[in-house]
Amino acid sequence: MAPLQIIVTGKSSITHAPERGTLSFSVKGTGHEQEKVAKEVATSSINLQHWIKSTFDPLANGSEPPLVNFSSTSIRTWTKSTDRHDQPVSNPHHASISFKAVFRDFAKLNHAIEELLAYPKVEIDGLNWTLTDETGRRLASDARKLALRDAIQQAEDYSEVIGRDVAVAEIADNGASPYRAQRHMMAASYGSQSGEDPLPLDLTPQDIDVESNVSVTFRAE
Repeated sequence: MAPLQIIVTGKSSITHAPERGTLSFSVKGTGHEQEKVAKEVATSSINLQHWIKSTFDPLANGSEPPLVNFSSTSIRTWTKSTDRHDQPVSNPHHASISFKAVFRDFAKLNHAIEELLAYPKVEIDGLNWTLTDETGRRLASDARKLALRDAIQQAEDYSEVIGRDVAVAEIADNGASPYRAQRHMMAASYGSQSGEDPLPLDLTPQDIDVESNVSVTFRAE
């Protein structure tokens, strides 16, 4: 009987609730005096850091703090003296300091966002839902195993029809990362309509998909 190869792609996907919420935001300023703009942004940033650290410090009973990590990610100053039509602008000087806050407590995360939306000079850039490294590695391992089992099941289905036994000859990981975090971008305002009181924020954590994709070659005998 002539040799035969069966090549299939096994796939799997595991859904898991997020364990961390990473909030990205920036303190920005603009004006006609460069030194004044820089000082205002720096002062607002210092006040903001004090508020974040004092509000989300570890609890007195020794419980884990709601904030996992808080850091500054970038500092920028620049000058743009004309607009897109090459006309002079009244506020050519700009400054920006960006921050990242990683929360394990999503109720506290919601509170932080509500406060930041009203904080002077602050723009919220985005919110990223993730897993811990330990959970991510464990689920990635489970997803790879499930993908291989899926490939084996496909090959066995074909072998049943053609009447041959199959054995694995080659396994090729397709190289795609099995970890896909959902990202929820946010706007700086959240009122339902202009002039109305803002609605409560609905920041439902987005589930995380951990996926695997593997190509498997079987030898049919």
